[in-house]
Order: sequence, then C-alpha cells, then structure tokens
Amino acid sequence: MNDLKDDSSYGSGPANTSVDGAPYSVPATEYSTAWACEWTNPEFGICTEADLQCLRHVNCSYLSSGRPPTLLALKQHAQALTNLIKKICVSNTFGVIDGGNKRQLAFEKDEAFDWLTNLDKPYTNDDESHHLPLWVLANQIEDEDEEMGIECHCPLKVARDFGPLDDGKSTRRPYSSHHNLVMHANACLELLDHEYGATGGLLSLLPSGNEEDHEQMQGARNTILGQWLLHHQHLIARMHELEINYGMGKDLLAGEAVVPMQMLSRLGPEERAKGRELVHAQDRFVLANAGDDVFEMLHRLMDKAESKIDEKEKIWWESGVSGERMWNEHRGGEYYSRGLVPVDLMTRFVRLKEHGDRSTIFVLPAIEQHPAMARARERESQPTVVSVVTPSWPERASDIEQRVNAQVEQMKELEGANRALARDKMEMEAQMATLSADLRKTRSEVRFYEGTAEATRDNIVAEMAAMKRQMAKLREALPQEYHQLLEAEAEAED
Repeated sequence: MNDLKDDSSYGSGPANTSVDGAPYSVPATEYSTAWACEWTNPEFGICTEADLQCLRHVNCSYLSSGRPPTLLALKQHAQALTNLIKKICVSNTFGVIDGGNKRQLAFEKDEAFDWLTNLDKPYTNDDESHHLPLWVLANQIEDEDEEMGIECHCPLKVARDFGPLDDGKSTRRPYSSHHNLVMHANACLELLDHEYGATGGLLSLLPSGNEEDHEQMQGARNTILGQWLLHHQHLIARMHELEINYGMGKDLLAGEAVVPMQMLSRLGPEERAKGRELVHAQDRFVLANAGDDVFEMLHRLMDKAESKIDEKEKIWWESGVSGERMWNEHRGGEYYSRGLVPVDLMTRFVRLKEHGDRSTIFVLPAIEQHPAMARARERESQPTVVSVVTPSWPERASDIEQRVNAQVEQMKELEGANRALARDKMEMEAQMATLSADLRKTRSEVRFYEGTAEATRDNIVAEMAAMKRQMAKLREALPQEYHQLLEAEAEAED
C-alpha cells in the first residue's frame, strides 16, 4: 500500500467530542468534510457513540448542501447507491437485512450486499478488489452555475494513482475521455482561430517557406496540427491548379465546337457534302429523325439542367470552394460560370440487316422524349397479340407415387408436430425450473421459521419450569415466615 490509505482507515477513530465549544461531529473522510447536527450530540439521546461509529461515512452532498434533506430524498439516494453497487459487484445469494443470527440467511462475503448483514457494526473489507479506485465513476463535471452552465474538468488534468496496485509513481488522467479530448481540442482551435483571425485564421499558424523559417517548418511537420494544416494547404493549392486546367480545357473545347459550325455556314452545298475537316468523319453514323422538334426539345431539357447547375455553383461560390477562374462577367455586370451541361437520354441505334459490321449505323436520339415517336413507343410497350397456353391433360400419377407422396406429406406433418412438441417441452422445462426455484425458496423460509418457532418454544418451556420451581419454593417458605411473624407479634404484645 502507498501513502494514500483506503477510506476505511480515514476517520476510523471515534466521533469528535465537544472540545473547546466544538459540537459533536462525524469526522471527515477522503470524500467529504466533517458533519455535525443535533443528533450527533449523544446528550440528545438519539445517537450514541456506537451509532456515530456506524455513521462515520454518512456525509455527502445531500447532508452538506445547506438544504435539509427529506426522507424521500434520503431513500432515493440510498436506492441509487444500491443500484450503482449492484452494477459494479455481483450478487448470487439472498439474506436477511441486519440478520446477525447464525440461523438466519446471510449475504455471502465480498458480494454486492454483504454490508447489509450487520448494520450495527461499521463495514470493513480486506478484499483487494474493494480497495481499487473506480476511475470510471469519477465526476467529469467540475462546476455548474446558472450563468456559465456546466464546466467540465480539463481532460489533461493529472491525478496521482492510489490503491493496492499503485507503485507510488504512476499517474493517470481520469477525465481524458474521447469526447472531452475532442471538445478540449475544439476549444483550443477556436481560440487560436480567433487570435489569428486578422491574418487568415488557423492556416496563418504555419511558418513561411523561407530559409530563416526552416527550423520552425521542420518543427511544424513533426506535430499533428502542423501536418494537418500543411495537408489542407496542399489540397487547396491542388484544387486551384485543377480548376485552372479545367477552365483551359473548356476554352479549347468551346473553340472546337464553334469553329465547325462557322465553317459550314460559309461553305456551299457541294463543300458541305464532303464532311467536316476539323472533326472526325461522321459517315459511319447518320442522325435519323432529328429535326427541329428534337433540337428544341433537347435545348429545353438542357436549359432546365443548366439552371440546376447554376444553383449548385452559386452555393459552391458562396462556400469558398470554387476558384475565380471558373467565373466570367457579362457586360451587364452579372457573373456566370463556364462549364458543360450534360443531359442523359436514351438513344436507339439501327443497322440494316446483312450488310456486315462496316455498314452505316442510324442514330435515333431521345426516343423516350421524341415528340414524333411517342405513339411508336406506346405501341411497343403494349403487345397486340396475347398467346394462351394450349390445354392438356395432366400426367397420371401411379399408385406408388401416390403412396410415396402421402408418406412425404405425413412425414412433414409429423415433423411439424414434433417441432411443436419440442417447443412445448422447452417451455415446460423453463416453467419447471422456475417452480423448482420457488419451491426451494419456500422450503428454506419454512425451515427458517420452524427453527425460530422451536427456539421460542424452548425458551417458553424453560421460563415456565423456572416459574414452577419458584412457586414451589414460595409454598415452602411463606408458611414458615408467616408463623415466625405471628410469634414475633405475640412476644411483642407480652
């Protein structure tokens, strides 16, 4: 054991007596201060010195808060402590509370409720497990008031270990739970972000990349916060570069898409028949049934998709995750983002039969939304011919098959009945176990009461025998005393 003694030795002496005007009190313990009230004075006749010895661990916040407790509050507190002890320690037996008689049932030693066996004696226990500190029950709340609310202990607060397993040098942090550590780190980061708000917040904590700050940068790389900030800084720089490259790619794509249309508008019909020279030859694919109606319908769908994309990009712009190179300005002053507007539609590809794998493929775009193909799609989804299965006589089963099938059905029924019986058996066994436990308990109580009745009967018989002996003595002694008194009175008269 180290310097820290267990709570059973702290304040184990007699109750403080009234010295120099100080009231009678229960000594302080490692967990509470001294406690004194009107009942702690033995002169009131409520609590004796022995009672004060049993009450030396009674003090708690319920008795020292400045508000007198009620009987309900004391019982609720005792019940809560009992439930807490039940969660910590096991209990496999039952007994009589304050049953010191050997003939009565008592709780087993070192179990949860062994302290209820004898309430007239202060409880002590030399078991090692009873002296181990329960760090999980340490109160993480340090203070609470109406203005600031709940204030928790610092998770980095160090407490010296104690108990039978302590070597006298070890320390621990009893309040360093994951939640407390995260909240503590968040509070520290908020303070740092506020202090460096004028220079950019937390990212300005990193030293510069100059040679004079080389040592500081090496130190920052060896910390988790420094590695985190550097990684975040690199991600931002990488995203900025990707957005620049993405914008350049869209500029190139916009030129490739516009130039062929301009060239075709300047060429005549004969030159247009040769195909476009600035893009790949399109003689392998032919757009079919793609007139102005499809063209306008596709643009309407793309307008809707573009409006949704604009809403998302505005949110990205306001959140600060979109680069400035992604946005352009109209002459009127309104900004718009550059980009592509994709629309996914079902397209049908058609090829002529028996023309080989090098034949032309006809493309029908947007067949589900195509205005001219609505009726065709409806006819395709609704068949015009319904086939009916040809009626036929079922094959005749032989007598052997019928008998085998009957046996199979009977086995299935028996198997189901067997499962039901097995479930009933399990339920009956559980009920029998419960009834057997109740019977054992009842027999134990009967033996207990029978033993008590026999002892009481023996005491009564012994008292009656003593009274009979006393009466016999009185019958012999009273006449002699009576005659002696009469003779004494006669002599006095003479």
